[in-house]
Amino acid sequence: MNCPSPKCGSSNVQLLSLYVDGLAPGAPNRTRFARPASEGGGALPALGLFILGIAMLISGAALPGVAAIVAGAGWGYVIYKKVEAADRARAAWENSRICLACTEQWTP
Repeated sequence: MNCPSPKCGSSNVQLLSLYVDGLAPGAPNRTRFARPASEGGGALPALGLFILGIAMLISGAALPGVAAIVAGAGWGYVIYKKVEAADRARAAWENSRICLACTEQWTP
């Protein structure tokens, strides 16, 4: 496999993850080409709001209960989409290649 850059075309290509893992801890390229951060947390408060809405609905507060259920479900959906996008970014990063001559990155 060769670099897709028209200026380079080098065959000195490596998986981006292997390149980053091989760098020294303080190397500038280690942060430049770092693995995308995982999106975690935040689902528990959304679930709590949803459950609170159900409890309010049962206790007779219909309108606030429905509002809390909808807010909790919407919040949970937004968190789910963020986690999904972060997972896709990490999967693409794992499959990315880097040219060691010109540092061009691409995903085959």
